[in-house]
Amino acid sequence: MNRHLTLPLLLLGLTLFISTGVERALGAQGAKSGFASHPPMRPLPVAVKSPLAKGPKLFVDAARGNDAGAGSERAPWKSLVHALRQLKPGDTLYLRGGTFYEKVALTQSGTTNAPITIASFPGELAVIDGGLREFLESPATSWVPADSDVARAAGEFVSTKTYLHADDRKVPQQFLPASWEPMWGIEEERPLALGNFADSLVPLHGYRLEVDLRSTNELWTGGKTAMRDTGFYCGPGLWFNRATGRIHIRLAHTRLAGLGARTYRGETDPRKLPLVVAAGFGEDVLRVSGVKHVRLQGLVLRGATGSPMIHVYGSQHIELDHVTVFGGFPALLVNASQNVRVVHSAFRGLSAPWSGRAHMKYRGTPTYQIVLQNRQPANENIELAWSEFTDDHDFAYLRHAKNLQFHHNFVDNFNDDGLECGPKLRGHTIFIHQNRIGACLGVLQQHEIEKDESPLDHDPKSGVYIFRNVFDARAGVYYSVPAQPDPTGAFLRFEGHLASDHGSPVWPVMRVYHNTFLRHAPVFRDYFLFGIGPGGMRHTERDVFNNIFSQTGPVPGTTIIGMKEVENLREGGNLLWGAQGGPTLTGDPFAKFRASPLFAESRKRYPAGWTTHDRVADPKFMKLPDDETLPTDLRLQPGSPAINTGQPVPAEWPDPLRAADKDAPDIGALPLGVKTWGVGVDGRIPF
Repeated sequence: MNRHLTLPLLLLGLTLFISTGVERALGAQGAKSGFASHPPMRPLPVAVKSPLAKGPKLFVDAARGNDAGAGSERAPWKSLVHALRQLKPGDTLYLRGGTFYEKVALTQSGTTNAPITIASFPGELAVIDGGLREFLESPATSWVPADSDVARAAGEFVSTKTYLHADDRKVPQQFLPASWEPMWGIEEERPLALGNFADSLVPLHGYRLEVDLRSTNELWTGGKTAMRDTGFYCGPGLWFNRATGRIHIRLAHTRLAGLGARTYRGETDPRKLPLVVAAGFGEDVLRVSGVKHVRLQGLVLRGATGSPMIHVYGSQHIELDHVTVFGGFPALLVNASQNVRVVHSAFRGLSAPWSGRAHMKYRGTPTYQIVLQNRQPANENIELAWSEFTDDHDFAYLRHAKNLQFHHNFVDNFNDDGLECGPKLRGHTIFIHQNRIGACLGVLQQHEIEKDESPLDHDPKSGVYIFRNVFDARAGVYYSVPAQPDPTGAFLRFEGHLASDHGSPVWPVMRVYHNTFLRHAPVFRDYFLFGIGPGGMRHTERDVFNNIFSQTGPVPGTTIIGMKEVENLREGGNLLWGAQGGPTLTGDPFAKFRASPLFAESRKRYPAGWTTHDRVADPKFMKLPDDETLPTDLRLQPGSPAINTGQPVPAEWPDPLRAADKDAPDIGALPLGVKTWGVGVDGRIPF
């Protein structure tokens, strides 16, 4: 066993999946793992054995290093702050296994032929932690029971040290839509203490209000303001006391009926648990600013507060490979940078198993996980691939990018917004393909940030291209906290919306083709094509071709509602199916619409007319059980009505499976005979 690995890191090899069907099959092994807190939500990072680099090698070791040393394997440096400034083009800096309690900046650049690499030593796991080391290394002496002369709650503890610097009110460097920035009039409610259980990396709630930390109420019994008297317990978490500079903690068990295995039943005394705790706001844990040709490999980052975990600014040719990030607000911020590549990496958010949208949005930290900001020059050539993005409030704010490639990723469990591609812009291009995208409250979400922010004209080749993805909303998200006990747990499984917006923005130009969309229940108002059809069409254009829209209940909506005049929509070759309602359907489900004046008008935009080339039929997947926790196989059976019945799409639209789709186009993400692939880190999650 490697001498550099501490106990919390040894436990990182154990796994539990709790959120989606494609992962739940392995859940039983995690339930028996004996974690003192709560079983992990996702696979935890493990060290990877790989050969040493051939070029110059330098070493840093937090446990036994010395910054006066040579940086060699036998005489490693101690601190990253020192080691990173010694690097030259072509160097590989190896971090020995263990934890580096530092906030660091990359200041040295490599070259095209001699990049700088910063990596965990082969077979070891290095952690960069921006938090406070005492809560992990010596929890027994870091907490004391809260004084009896204050209105403390059962099980409440306070830190033995004070951290007055945590309230120095740094100005946020990132703009985050719908995330309460700036916190006008309520800056004193900004959560300043965040963290995780160290054994499982399950998040701790960052409390805004003292009354919530101490409450026994877990029901949503009133509005956001009305509950300030009774409080609203959001699960194990932290609260920073600005008056004393101390961190308060309470690890009381959750008791909300219906949580099931997602309830907290772990240790309640923080003196018996190593914890990752960070205090403050606005400091990046890892800043990559003004550098070129740098690679990060095999590292773990944690211990951010309400600030970016990784901030890439004004940099070029930066690569993150097999990096795991826990927390951050956002986890990754990219600004004025080009040729940034993130591959085989995992981003785990702030949403604990017992956390819902209301907990985070109104009583905690309403995070975005990935943010692309819009300083000049514009972000360009950004790739997010073979990675996993899970368990947070909002997912990705991608609007400010030209040539963004988002592919072979796994996205799941975001209790508010999903992919925010921004308004129509003249020249941005975003390509979203071959991903498995699970439960988000609003999968394709848009915000209006400024009035009249979108031009009326645009480059005809610009827009958002969405193709060859599986969108599976069936697991649902924890959206609304019940007002009354609900032992069924139905509140955990709200399927949300495929397409929705805030403020009626002008949507980007979108080309949506060859995808498979899965749901149990109808979308809001049973909109045509799950809402991606005619909705949000003002001053924009959209193409929706050759997609499968399948749900467990009735056949999805076949009548276009909510549109008074024809907009610039082209659609056809889509296959709709409802496993329960489809077999009993009689007649032509599109007849009513095709007899309407709107249908006749639609032919001015699309000569065949909307719905003409759409059909209702069972796609005949290889395997699609009603129970979303069971494995699926979304390949088409021979004889499927989706085979050779799609519509031709322009050859200039990208499609990696075009050559394999023989004859007329097949409908859906997987044409007949194509071998499926995996998504996420090392392709470990079935597509």
